[in-house]
Amino acid sequence: MNRAKIALVGTGRMGAIRAKLMYGNPRIDLCGIVDVNPTSAEKLANTYDTKPFGSLKEAIEHGNGKEPLNGIVICTPTFTHDAVMREAAEHGLYIFTEKPIEETADKIKDLFDVCHRHGAKLCCGFQRRFDLTYKAVADAVRANKIGKPLSASIFFADHPCPPIEFLLTGGDIFMDLSAHDVDFIRYALNDDVESVYATGSSSTEELKTAGVYDNATMILTFKKGTIVTLTMSRSASYGYDQRCEIFGTEGLACVNNEFADSSIISSVGGIQLSRLKHSFPERFDAAFAKELDLFADCILENVDWPILQKDCIATQKIADAARKSAQTNEVVRVFY
Repeated sequence: MNRAKIALVGTGRMGAIRAKLMYGNPRIDLCGIVDVNPTSAEKLANTYDTKPFGSLKEAIEHGNGKEPLNGIVICTPTFTHDAVMREAAEHGLYIFTEKPIEETADKIKDLFDVCHRHGAKLCCGFQRRFDLTYKAVADAVRANKIGKPLSASIFFADHPCPPIEFLLTGGDIFMDLSAHDVDFIRYALNDDVESVYATGSSSTEELKTAGVYDNATMILTFKKGTIVTLTMSRSASYGYDQRCEIFGTEGLACVNNEFADSSIISSVGGIQLSRLKHSFPERFDAAFAKELDLFADCILENVDWPILQKDCIATQKIADAARKSAQTNEVVRVFY
């Protein structure tokens, strides 16, 4: 079997998730783990029987003999993406990256331009599109099975709550939490956002003093008239809460929560269900695997990646508009 030769860049939480899935995928040859922290690189490389590297240059040079790299999977912080992508693009590698590609729409466009110039393919992961339930809902809406979409309600509450240190320094809630749902609803509605109104709140005095929201709501008005409300929270005490309802003139399409198990205990005291799945690795494990399957298809069979440059830029512009709206308490128009 022909296998895609891919190196993993980054050994954090997403890096560990991707490494496990890449190692278990029969169509991927995990050719190395790259991290500036040699201890972290060596530890993850030893777990999955591959080689540690301190830089992407080392990984590329090691593979330039009999088995050159085909691509990389980037799981490093956003501020590091630019340098890694440029280096990979110069060698014509296929690039898969976690969202967002960069911190602004202009920087995202620039990196796509760099990849195009070098014949490299840039693939950004928006995992909702690869989840079976989300895909079924999007397919139904796009096929007009609920008629004309009139409104949608999306609720996303993370679990467990990140440490306070992350909340204080880990980025804006609109940038960090909204991207996957914004990309999904744009795709499902096959439409672009015309304007955004957003607001937020801080659940503790420490966050309020620092000007950090850990709860926020975005109201998206789409060009065809659909109104979408996206509510986000950094923490749900009861598990990973991820729901979506799209209401149309002829029906309703829903994404419901998934539970840790499917048990239902009924007694005179009531009906008891399992807890929700613990967090995003459990909820979207199959979607993460499908992303890597398609990335291998891109390399081995020249299949097109479904998430385009315009999608990545639009999602970033909507997040930018939400942040501006929350700061000014005004509706912000989105220009593409």
